[in-house]
Amino acid sequence: MAKALSRLGLGCYPLGGGYGPVADDEAKATVDAALASGWTLLDTAEAYLESETRLGHILQGRRDGVFLATKVFPCQAYSFANMRRALDNSLRKLQTDRIDLYQLHGPQDWVTAFADSPSTEELADSLNRLLASGDILNVGVCNLPKPALQALNERVPLFSTQNLLSILDREGGDDGIHLAVEQEILPWARAHDVAFLAFSPLARGLLSDNLDPNRVFSPDDERYFLPRFSPEVYPDWVALAQRLQDWAKDHGHSLVHLAVAWTLSVPGVTSTLIGAKSPQQIEAIAGAESWVLSPQDLNEIEDLVATLPESAQAAKSIVWDHFPPSALAGMVEKRHGE
Repeated sequence: MAKALSRLGLGCYPLGGGYGPVADDEAKATVDAALASGWTLLDTAEAYLESETRLGHILQGRRDGVFLATKVFPCQAYSFANMRRALDNSLRKLQTDRIDLYQLHGPQDWVTAFADSPSTEELADSLNRLLASGDILNVGVCNLPKPALQALNERVPLFSTQNLLSILDREGGDDGIHLAVEQEILPWARAHDVAFLAFSPLARGLLSDNLDPNRVFSPDDERYFLPRFSPEVYPDWVALAQRLQDWAKDHGHSLVHLAVAWTLSVPGVTSTLIGAKSPQQIEAIAGAESWVLSPQDLNEIEDLVATLPESAQAAKSIVWDHFPPSALAGMVEKRHGE
């Protein structure tokens, strides 16, 4: 029996080194702090560098106390054989006999197109076979547009959809990556009784307290490659964060509290994932879920967000420019070579 979803969960990409190196003892201390705070949902992925392996060691002796979620990445076509191989690797790395929630990390053509991509019917059949094996207890998806959600859910019971959602991320774009979450995905999830997991409520750190507008990100931090964190517009985002921080302080809270409280205030949000990489970051979130924002609060926040310059607004939060074919090939080799 899987643990129930907690309102707050630990997003484990940073623990794998996605936002810079994290020592083993710091990673363990972070998970310890999350569990001590009642965060039973732990979300990782085969693409999260060393995250699965680390969690496998950290969770020894307490696996039954968490709701463990991981993902299969579209570095290959989502065939049954490829997903079975990915799942076996995840089970081995996580040192467990089942995954509570197994998720498609993104659409089949999220990063690149495959000539042998399965049809929706074939993909659903593969996911149903994995469910029948008992190695996964629930199926979820991430970053899928509404039509794909609808088509897949008609053939396999979807437990959840996971999408980017924060004060700064909710509207769609024309690139097929940034989805209309508030307008389309959330209403669909509510109507179909599908759990909604919000990731990056802190907008990859843009909604953190006391940001330095002069910070330069290193190449071992994914944000180095993301347009919002470029030297040209990052100071504008920091200036907005400072205005939101001042507003939150006037209401007796921190900016990270505001970011989490806002995300949880959106109708239909089941849980939100915090990408922490230290116990101090976990402790800084404590109590945020109990802050109820009033309609007036939400209107005032909207007014502040509207002050962001258009040049900064146009900067994307997700790109694949730093993910060349060689990176996909490396993921495939890792999946099949271990």
